[in-house]
Amino acid sequence: MKRWLWLLLLPLALGLTRLHFDAEVLNLLPRELPVVRGLQLYQRHFAGANELLVTLEAPDAERAETAARSLTEHLRAATNLVTAAHWQPPWLEHPELAAELAAVTWLNQPPAVFAQLTNQLAHPAATLAATRERLATSFSPEEIGRASFDPFGLTQLPASVSAPASFGRGEGMFASADGTFRLVFVKPRGALATYPECAAWLAATRARVAAWQRESVASGVTLHFTGRPVFVAEIASGMERDMRNSVLGTLGIIAVLFWWAHRRWRPLLWLIALLTLTLAGTLALGGLLIGTLNVVSLGFAAILLGLAVDYGLVMYQEALAMSGATAVEVRRHIGPGVAWSAVTTAGAFLVLNFSGLPGLGQLGTLVAIGIALGAVAMVYAYLPPLLAARSSRGDEAQADAECRMRTVESCSRPASWTAVAERSGDTALASRGAEPLAAP
Repeated sequence: MKRWLWLLLLPLALGLTRLHFDAEVLNLLPRELPVVRGLQLYQRHFAGANELLVTLEAPDAERAETAARSLTEHLRAATNLVTAAHWQPPWLEHPELAAELAAVTWLNQPPAVFAQLTNQLAHPAATLAATRERLATSFSPEEIGRASFDPFGLTQLPASVSAPASFGRGEGMFASADGTFRLVFVKPRGALATYPECAAWLAATRARVAAWQRESVASGVTLHFTGRPVFVAEIASGMERDMRNSVLGTLGIIAVLFWWAHRRWRPLLWLIALLTLTLAGTLALGGLLIGTLNVVSLGFAAILLGLAVDYGLVMYQEALAMSGATAVEVRRHIGPGVAWSAVTTAGAFLVLNFSGLPGLGQLGTLVAIGIALGAVAMVYAYLPPLLAARSSRGDEAQADAECRMRTVESCSRPASWTAVAERSGDTALASRGAEPLAAP
């Protein structure tokens, strides 16, 4: 293989290995906006961005609670998929977690409210005496039970904090007021950094939930899925479907129009092959230069095919008009016009990089790269095999004509005697095949 071909294939292979697709919704927005950066940091470090939310809706609260508990236990058993699953506040199942939650809640209170706790801890003897007096005179079972184990009032959070916890029996995040609607929070095993990982994990989890539904005795329970894994998987599948449909649809329109205009299979198939190679090369160079491509930028495929095919059609039509011209002559005649057209069109799409949307800027870059590749492919690779085939057929026809005009003794193509005899209708001569013929 020639050295220049290796130099071309190695960067393309490296680009394909670096190519990744990004379906994160926040990455579709301008990166310079502080609110976007803040949301990205919050999801990365604080919120359960990778958690799957399973919603359960039942006719009554008891059936919804039973289904939520059963589904959670079924998911927890799948240790290869799930690291944690919760259908109620975690501290109800693990009371030791309440201490950490109370400490974080106190730490995030205003200084005046936090000072009340520090004052109680600064005078422990007085606080214990007040608690003993309260236990001796109180008739509230709740206060007696709490103060007996928490004499310093660490669990007595401010009213603005503790009030929401009493909503829905302390399950405001997990159940509706009437208890017929519940949430199950599922934490996946693994980071699920890419959309193929999200899609694969979600498919396995759906299969696990479907198996639970077949085995469960709970009837009338409606399940739905939401959260980042679902969103990324749906966006990814839609992206693949839209890209496939747009590419195949554009290629189909190109094939129909070309066949309607020229009725030639060889140039049509070669044109589609070059367009496919141009699209693959653009993706490889995009992976090499950009690395991770935004989901919005994948709309470049249909645009690129619609623009690059024009160069091939112009070259083919010019070759038909210049009958007998070689590929070099056609290229010399029409190549500068194609080059300037590619430069102006690519420049127009490169201007999209000044847009605030990252995906739109990547789309402009990919279209510009594809237009340059398409122009080079059509100018230098489209015509040579077509004109070579046409030239070989013309040379063979010319040689046959010369053979018919010359005498049999002087003709230097004995392999053509059979064809010449068949054209002339001489069956005796045709039966002798390629044997030497006697002079008349």
